[in-house]
Amino acid sequence: MSIFPKKNPLIKLRSGKSIGYKIYGNKSNFPIFYFHGWPGSRFELENIPLNKKNCFLIALERPGYGISDPISKFEILDWPKIVLEVANKLKIKKFSIIGVSGGAPFALSCAYLINDDKLKSVAIICGLGPHNVNGMSKGRVGLLLYYGKKPILSWFLLNFIRARLLKNNLENNFLRWKKKIPLPKSDLKLFTINRGIKLIKNFKEALRYSTTGVHRDAQLYAKDWGFNIKNIKKKIFIWHGASDLTVPISIANHYKAKLKNKKIYIKSNEGHFSICYNFMNKIIKKISE
Repeated sequence: MSIFPKKNPLIKLRSGKSIGYKIYGNKSNFPIFYFHGWPGSRFELENIPLNKKNCFLIALERPGYGISDPISKFEILDWPKIVLEVANKLKIKKFSIIGVSGGAPFALSCAYLINDDKLKSVAIICGLGPHNVNGMSKGRVGLLLYYGKKPILSWFLLNFIRARLLKNNLENNFLRWKKKIPLPKSDLKLFTINRGIKLIKNFKEALRYSTTGVHRDAQLYAKDWGFNIKNIKKKIFIWHGASDLTVPISIANHYKAKLKNKKIYIKSNEGHFSICYNFMNKIIKKISE
């Protein structure tokens, strides 16, 4: 049996639960685990023009997203243990991590808990910050935290959104999303119909079987993560767009002030989505070196 099954790839954990994943690139390159945003799935990187000859990305789905099984009482600090188990099963001895947007807390939890040489470095792209940081109560991310603090209301809302996503076609869902979401010029320019359809496909896959993962993560974002980022010793690379209207630039400034071992890249005119599209290959190269 292949270590990387091509159809419906799942990694079965010791607990009996399974984690979904998708491979991008060439397995001869340095391995990087990719943690999707909110909502997101293993399909998220399909919207990025990856240089597949020069990368090896394993996009993992968190419990309750896509084809990953839900795990009861799952917390942010449970994720590093799962990542290490997946790495062992895939015979990966050393790796780096990319956490995008809502994947940032989970990437930082790995940097906090994985203290040996197995984890090389971590890149955070347009990442969320702790719930009490300046800027986290504003805009789209503020709305996310608001619903995270109201689990009953958010459960009804997310299930309504899921029903509409599953019922309507991808193009109509994208046009509705684009009309409602405030986006800077760089993001608006990026989203052609084809890219928009891929975006909605990713959202839809996140909610494939239920809202369990999305609903739980909203609650996790809205409370203490269970660790202090000041205690992270691993090298952290922060990439953020100065024009990001989803996660404000103040979050990157917080990381700049609090992380000990970091390198910050602020990109002018880039938004929440365009920074991933335009800089992902450079980021992969940086954390593979």
